Amino acid sequence: MNRALRWRALARACSAAVLVSWAGFGCGSEDEGGGQSGLSTGGTSGFGSGGVAAGGASGVAGTTTGGAGGTTGGAGGMTGGTAGISGMSGGVGGPVSGGVGGMTGGASGMTGGGDPDGGTVDPDAGGMAGMGGGDGSCCADGDCICREAPTGLTSDNGPYSTDSYSLAGVGCIYYPTDAEPPFAAVAISDGFLGTGGCGFAQTSGWGDFFASHGIVTMIVETGSGDQPPARGRALIDGIDGFKQENANSSSPLFEKLAGRYGTSGFSMGGGGTSYASSTDSSLLSSVAIMPWGPTSDLTVPTLVICGSSDRTASCGTHGRPLYNGIGDSTGKMLITVSSGHAGQPTAGGGDSGAAGLAFTKLYLEGDERWKEVLLSADYDETNIE
Repeated sequence: MNRALRWRALARACSAAVLVSWAGFGCGSEDEGGGQSGLSTGGTSGFGSGGVAAGGASGVAGTTTGGAGGTTGGAGGMTGGTAGISGMSGGVGGPVSGGVGGMTGGASGMTGGGDPDGGTVDPDAGGMAGMGGGDGSCCADGDCICREAPTGLTSDNGPYSTDSYSLAGVGCIYYPTDAEPPFAAVAISDGFLGTGGCGFAQTSGWGDFFASHGIVTMIVETGSGDQPPARGRALIDGIDGFKQENANSSSPLFEKLAGRYGTSGFSMGGGGTSYASSTDSSLLSSVAIMPWGPTSDLTVPTLVICGSSDRTASCGTHGRPLYNGIGDSTGKMLITVSSGHAGQPTAGGGDSGAAGLAFTKLYLEGDERWKEVLLSADYDETNIE
């Protein structure tokens, strides 16, 4: 039987088996180097109480290890009555390997950067792309990360516990410890005289705040006198740092990032996030907090937050020109909070954090449920409908 026919036969066998039962089996592949993995039942699979199959050790072994490298496959069972399939693992040689991340928490999610021929993973692709922490119903095209359903604008911390660590020479990374991956990630820069990193920084409050809502966050390290272009380059370096961490097997973020990246910054860091957007159009969101130094011709969705009593980077001199310089085909919003020149999410009684979270959820995670929430903010102007 030639290779194509073998695969069609295997696919039919898998499909038929799935119709019989969701729990306790996995379809292996025929290894190119010889040896058929066949179907194997592993662990303590089967339906548990209430018709729920246990994941983890339960579910499928379904692994072929001989020859040129087979396929690690199978289903991890059902969790809480929702399909929780771990799917095929990327990075393993063989005809079906590389790039399939399977389902997390009941939502399908493809791994980015998988090579279907050699099973290698491109760290620049950002690892696991697609959906996580939900069923994918929070956006029309399925290209989104769905977590807790929003109930309104909030500056309160989210439901997840967080931790942080220093990535030497790059920044301080905050991440959720009990949320389902994959994660979107955002890099944030301090303003003039700020140096970022771990500990107190002009923007440090955003780290724990965003991470508690399931968004990995880095407060990048900068020089105290860095101008917007230098801070923008530090933000791009932060994005590169995320990609390296995603490919680092000893990192808490190993293979947990979705390849969805954004930037943000305060004051000259706000000018820096615009610089980063003009440099890397693959970014999905930018939040410019009381930015210093307008930049035009941006194509990355941008939220501009102004301070009503800001005398350092007034909205009329900086924030408004930035907003006006962004084309109408790019999502944008201008909002003024009751505050002086302040970079923390608590500025304006938390209005800064509430708007920043809603905008980042909508554009960085792609969760369209947050659009209505964002539009409930007391904004000055927007083209978002």
